[in-house]
Amino acid sequence: MKHANWIRLILSGFCLLAGCARPTETVPAPTAEPIESPAVETVAVTASVKGVNSWPDNDKTVTQYELTIQDDETDIQNWKAVLSVPDGTELQQNWNTEIEKADGTWILTPEDYNRAISAGEPLKDVGWIASCDTNETITLLSLELNGEEVSFQKEQKSTPAPAGAEPSPAAVVPIGSLHVANGKLCNEAGEPVQLRGVSTHGLAWFPEYVNRDAFLTLRDDWNANTIRLALYTAESGGYCTGGNQQELLDLIDKGVTYAEELGMYVIIDWHILSDKNPSMHQGEAVAFFTEVSKKYKDKTHVLYEICNEPQESPFLSVIKPYAEDIVQVIRRNDKDAVILVGTNTWCQDIDEVIGNELSDDNVMYTVHFYAGTHKDALRNKLRKALDANVPVYISECSIVEASGNGAADYESAEEWLKLINEYGLSYNAWSLCNKNETSALLKPSCNKLSGWSEADLSETGIWFRNAFRKS
Repeated sequence: MKHANWIRLILSGFCLLAGCARPTETVPAPTAEPIESPAVETVAVTASVKGVNSWPDNDKTVTQYELTIQDDETDIQNWKAVLSVPDGTELQQNWNTEIEKADGTWILTPEDYNRAISAGEPLKDVGWIASCDTNETITLLSLELNGEEVSFQKEQKSTPAPAGAEPSPAAVVPIGSLHVANGKLCNEAGEPVQLRGVSTHGLAWFPEYVNRDAFLTLRDDWNANTIRLALYTAESGGYCTGGNQQELLDLIDKGVTYAEELGMYVIIDWHILSDKNPSMHQGEAVAFFTEVSKKYKDKTHVLYEICNEPQESPFLSVIKPYAEDIVQVIRRNDKDAVILVGTNTWCQDIDEVIGNELSDDNVMYTVHFYAGTHKDALRNKLRKALDANVPVYISECSIVEASGNGAADYESAEEWLKLINEYGLSYNAWSLCNKNETSALLKPSCNKLSGWSEADLSETGIWFRNAFRKS
């Protein structure tokens, strides 16, 4: 390197003799020595803490986090992650990890079953939910693998997704826009289609299940193509009884967006229950459906359910006049969306609709069954309506009793599934949550919000997942 400047002068002389243009840059001072760049060390470990979902809760922000760790070169026999935690953060729940709280930090260690991670494989399904009264987030401070602190890349290395594993954002809904023809739900080509999926529980009570990864799990693992968003109207936190309407509308918007991105249909469910008569909150219903139909008028994957389970409300004198008004409200904005109308006695009196259908062509009428309670009597009423060409959608069902509890009645459930498939009926299972009741699709002990294994599912969840997979 000491003779670099002499070499430049000699080369310049040759260049002048050859007629080259004289270089204009200044020759560096002979004392200037280039600095050798240090070799770049490749870090084989990648790790991150990411917030994958968040929602407001009074004056706090609740966030769902996940931890990922991967060592591309060495098998991991044990791991420990230290997190930096903002003041005022409260842990609500966690899964697949033990969390020890220290001053300003949390220490995450594995369960016995996820202590070891093979080289090149990621740590999966480790996460927690925390609330905080500021906008600060939890970050990964340090990482120990096999008893030694290691350096890591803070961003997970990207790997190509397997072909067909993930649609691009704003994917086209796989069977296009829907309409009703000859008593059946049909696609754009006029071919009958079957929607199958799950219903959330009350959005105000289980908002955390409205997340993209949950919908993705239902689509890819369960073979579901529809999500029903249950917006209670009159219960605690209900839309018409003191619930935070903007937060509930935001949850609906998230659900509509995630469904669109994943090529799934979504039902916006005005979930009357204890209010019994749909006209009790008709003014609020008019305002609500005016707003959402205007917002989603161009979204072909959105269906509207305008009264969940009327009671003591005969179809002809109560439900039909209400439905005619609300359908008209929706049609001012959305001319083509399929609209679901409930029937009396918790959506069991489907036979009352025969000969009394609304004039709108894109309306269907709902039946709800709980196999442990509803058997041949309701199945016979449903057959009668179907044979009379009444368009029917089973927007809520389960294999247990109508209370949402009790034992699964597999014999009755199989009879219902046989009827569903015979007529190609669309149906949604109740309900996506870990509530301590047998109709919940997840076990009460399951704190995961997506990526559920069979061990995480209740008997009801296992049965419906198997039913969807066979479709």
